[in-house]
Amino acid sequence: MIIGNLLHGIIKNGVAPTTWIVPEMIDNLEYPTISGQNVTVENSKNVATAYRCINILSDDLAKMPLQTFVSRLPGQIDRVRPNNRPTNIAWLLEISPNRWMTPFVHKRTIMQWLICWGNAYVWKPPRLVGQREELFILNANTTRPLFDINTGEIWYQTIFARGDSKYLPHNEVMHLLINSIDGINGRSVITYARETLGRQMGAYETQGRFYAQGMNPSGVMYMKGDLNEEARKKVRNTFQEALGGTTNAYGLAVLDEKVAKFEPITMKMVDVQFLESLKENDLEIANFFGMPPYKLGQGKQSYESNEQQNLDYLSTTLDPYLVQFEQAAMLQWLSEEEQNYVYFRFNRDVLLRTDAKTRGEYLEKKILSAQMSPNEARLIEDVSAYEGGDNRYIPMNMQVVGGKHA
Repeated sequence: MIIGNLLHGIIKNGVAPTTWIVPEMIDNLEYPTISGQNVTVENSKNVATAYRCINILSDDLAKMPLQTFVSRLPGQIDRVRPNNRPTNIAWLLEISPNRWMTPFVHKRTIMQWLICWGNAYVWKPPRLVGQREELFILNANTTRPLFDINTGEIWYQTIFARGDSKYLPHNEVMHLLINSIDGINGRSVITYARETLGRQMGAYETQGRFYAQGMNPSGVMYMKGDLNEEARKKVRNTFQEALGGTTNAYGLAVLDEKVAKFEPITMKMVDVQFLESLKENDLEIANFFGMPPYKLGQGKQSYESNEQQNLDYLSTTLDPYLVQFEQAAMLQWLSEEEQNYVYFRFNRDVLLRTDAKTRGEYLEKKILSAQMSPNEARLIEDVSAYEGGDNRYIPMNMQVVGGKHA
């Protein structure tokens, strides 16, 4: 905080020092793709697969409670319960991160920024007298890191909705990033998938035009004599009105004797194969997001295989986001002394919820191996504890741990 206050004094009238370096932000979304489509963060969500991938990832992370644990003694781990009196960090993470958002909405919004923009910023301003602590999300499209070559510190310049710019010290901002090559700036998944998204958007456009015609054939019409532009337009409109567009698909067009010849342009097999390529593009987009096909309703579906795939999805796709969040939270929201015995962890078991039979077998094994007491298992099932249920057991005649033989 001392360094932050000193650097605060360097900034005058909102002007950054000349010793600051603005890291290069590489993002080619402003340029058209080879397919001619301009891919942006927002219009990429019009591609169903991209929209679904973004929402699955953000929803899965958001529904996992981010819990706080304390381990002051070896082998002793206690969970920190939320307390609104001092507004401890557990309260911010599990109950109310700020005055507007629930924890689910807060984490989901962070994840959306991270995936779509490659960066996510959470601002924890100094607590003012008479006010509660809060975690605010800064817009990633109007926030950027600044590196001070003299002090080695990173600052964050952000522009708020009303247009004013503010410089925030590193110790107030938790910065999450993906696909970074310098550790300061991230790149979005959409940046790398833009060409595939562009092809898919172009395919959607072609498909839309095809259906907009009511699947009526295009064609070349040869007229007797020379026609000016106005006459050509009149003939074209007359033919289209005769077919009636989508309201009269496969209708009958009546042509007069002025038409010398009409050659319909029918769909070729290569066009049919082109429409089939939509599925291939969807698979490529899913690969960019690390999303297994079964999560999108594609591929073979079975309960046993999906359960194993869900474990793989957690460890290979979602866990890197979770680990980064946990580590950044510890470094940003805990003092150096607290980092020795306090840590954050997402409750991953929420994602691995199973049916009642499998869950019962799992809890039974935990109890019979002395890893869990009956009361701890009952709490997982949201059932009240009972007297004597805190004992732990081992399989030897169901003996109480530390007790005498029966």
